[in-house]
Amino acid sequence: MTSKELVSNKPLAGPELARIIMDDVARMCSESGFLAGQTAYSRVAYDLRLTLHLDLPQMPTATEGVRSRTQAKDKVTESPQLGALEPTMPLVQPSPDAILSATQLSREIASPNLARVEHSLPIAVEVLGQDGHKREELVDYAPSDVGMQASQFAEPDLSDVTPEMRKELGL
Repeated sequence: MTSKELVSNKPLAGPELARIIMDDVARMCSESGFLAGQTAYSRVAYDLRLTLHLDLPQMPTATEGVRSRTQAKDKVTESPQLGALEPTMPLVQPSPDAILSATQLSREIASPNLARVEHSLPIAVEVLGQDGHKREELVDYAPSDVGMQASQFAEPDLSDVTPEMRKELGL
């Protein structure tokens, strides 16, 4: 950053927040032993929920969800492993060895720009040109540009919420 740049901490746009959430979900999936390469399931159902606590008076929280669903027959013919997906949570008549695992991922974003740096998203910067006119440029900053190391960013909190999910599902 030069003395001719002005960096404002603008709110995160929806696509930026989506990218951060996708990065967190990818991390959670990569760290789950249940999703490791050596595992396979003949029956599985899943429920993903996204709950956002927003600093907006007109909409303080928002919840979205998606559940596993039965795949089309032609897709199952192409990829037989898709036949393992079931549309109901919990599984209907599970085997005695069935396992339920539930993980909650939580993250608080206090600074939109630090979140942008952490996830390699560009930051809109107002630059004063040689002709005296201001223009906006998108600049990619490395953690070291803002006096941080990648290891200093707060990791999202991963919590085992299996007992709560058992209760919610009546198991």
